[in-house]
Amino acid sequence: MLDAGNRQALTQQLRPPAGFRLVHAVGTTFTLDMASALAVPLSFVSGSGEQFTNSVAVLTALRKVADRVDIFCQAGNIRVPQDASDLLALLEPMIHQVSAKRGGLFHPKVWVLEFQNDDDGERRYRFLCSSRNLTPDTSWDLLVRLDGAPSESAQPGNTPLSQFLTRLSPMASVPLDQTRVNRINDLAERIATVEWELPEHISSLSFRPLGVQSEPEPSSLVSYLRNPQTATGLNPDPAAAKTIGYKKLVISPFLDDTLLSRFIDTRTGEAHVYSRAGQLDLISSQVIGNKRIRFRSFDDTVTPETGDDGVPNSAGDLTGLHAKAYFCDYGFQTHVLLGSSNATDAGFNKNVEFLVEMKGLKSRIGVDEILNSLKDVPFTDYAGGGGQRPGEDDKTRFRLETELQRAAAGSFVLDAVEEQGAETSGRYAVSLEHHWTPPPQFSATVRLVTLRTPVFEVLGPSERPATNLVFRQVPLADVTPYLVLGLTDKESGLSATAVVQGVLRTDPEGRLEEVIARQLDNPDKLRQFLLLFLSPEDAPPGSGLAGLSWHFRSGYETGSSAGLYEALITALENPNAPDVFSDLEPVIQRLVQLNGDSDEVLQLQALWSAAVEALQVKEMSHGL
Repeated sequence: MLDAGNRQALTQQLRPPAGFRLVHAVGTTFTLDMASALAVPLSFVSGSGEQFTNSVAVLTALRKVADRVDIFCQAGNIRVPQDASDLLALLEPMIHQVSAKRGGLFHPKVWVLEFQNDDDGERRYRFLCSSRNLTPDTSWDLLVRLDGAPSESAQPGNTPLSQFLTRLSPMASVPLDQTRVNRINDLAERIATVEWELPEHISSLSFRPLGVQSEPEPSSLVSYLRNPQTATGLNPDPAAAKTIGYKKLVISPFLDDTLLSRFIDTRTGEAHVYSRAGQLDLISSQVIGNKRIRFRSFDDTVTPETGDDGVPNSAGDLTGLHAKAYFCDYGFQTHVLLGSSNATDAGFNKNVEFLVEMKGLKSRIGVDEILNSLKDVPFTDYAGGGGQRPGEDDKTRFRLETELQRAAAGSFVLDAVEEQGAETSGRYAVSLEHHWTPPPQFSATVRLVTLRTPVFEVLGPSERPATNLVFRQVPLADVTPYLVLGLTDKESGLSATAVVQGVLRTDPEGRLEEVIARQLDNPDKLRQFLLLFLSPEDAPPGSGLAGLSWHFRSGYETGSSAGLYEALITALENPNAPDVFSDLEPVIQRLVQLNGDSDEVLQLQALWSAAVEALQVKEMSHGL
């Protein structure tokens, strides 16, 4: 079940089955790296897995599927990109920062995916539940994958998953477009009917969302770890002492005494706790000294080597522990929890989390079997005594992160107005209105994510000028609702930054087309973009039009329009041709406006115009 030698990139798990295309994808993450988010749409477009360094391929995938992907993340935990690519603007409709309503964190890591075969209308579904954030790190994570197909009626076991989907949109700090809300709710209805294929050696499986008003049954392992007093435990005899098993295993990068004390109940004979050494240091000496528990820590000194797909080549190449898993042997069965919850009270009682609870034969997935599967992962016996307290720097970093999360959940409203005057033509004044005041022990700054300067100091209410902050002479493609907030602790000098999602109240017309035009800055890139955009999403890589277009083979390279002509003819036969062409039309017009003196651009425009006319004739004939 748990194979430490089986490692794949998240993007591999997102790819549609052969012959299928993406209908809708909803993902959740605690931390979001914007460059990693750019790679997600590539997963859904055939043949694009190796094209992340090709900005035209990324652009095309974003343009194709951005309206079918929704990613929810914790407000204040969007990482500041080292290189703010223009393409980040195309992520805006996809990314939704949220805040947990009970003061905890939004911490689930799940994906719900819907695919369709356009030939026969068949639909398939996939569910991923993991400990993996949408970031590029090489930590050791775990993932459960379920594949399924719709049935004729709702499946009661899917209700928690369906409810979880419907409760994502109301948590967003920036309200979603109603069209997106409706689409997510419609997916939730369809997901309720799916029959899932169980993983190998698993006899039963339950969805366990936490923090969204969906309470698991008292007999569940989750209920016991949340509150043993109100749970029944795994033993069916109410007269006996409650227990969740004799032999147990916890794998978690973060721990606290409260959760460990629930896990190690009075009937525990042997327990294994795998964590980070720094976290084990913070556990009480009394718990560390418990002779029934063996503590092991992850060795973070290993230098990673990764393959071409960014996946570590061996278990010894992993750089940190981020997996969360719980195994309890009871009788001939083993009960398992996998997902996002750390072994902390907050992880089970305060945060928004998601886990799957499973059961299978101990002979197949028992604690001894899992321990044996971990022998190649770099864990060592913990030699410390626990009982330490967090350092002052750790406390300060926590306060900085908490304040950024609080700030990001607030309102940041931007307006972009074109500057007047010949010298500033095409430039915009972007004003910022907000009501956030940093705590007195911190100094704060704000800037646009697209520009490193200017950087403004964020002042308190009594210090603020009457006018809003204004970013002057901003190019149209750099107008953005994304801000970078920076906080610095005045005493220690420690600092933290985060990207914050604001609201662009006045969004200049043609902004996204300008972003695309800045990427397609020569005829060859425009030709590649058109070829990629017109390629079928569900065609197998390397076959037919899709293979030729993705790899730019003979007939599709510089100066040739033969491949583009064939792509346009094929696209005209697509039932979705009107939508495809209408989406491309403003891009073509903007590029012609900017590069109208180029003979090659004009030739491409003429070819495009002929195709548009052919589509219009076709629609008129069908109308008759």
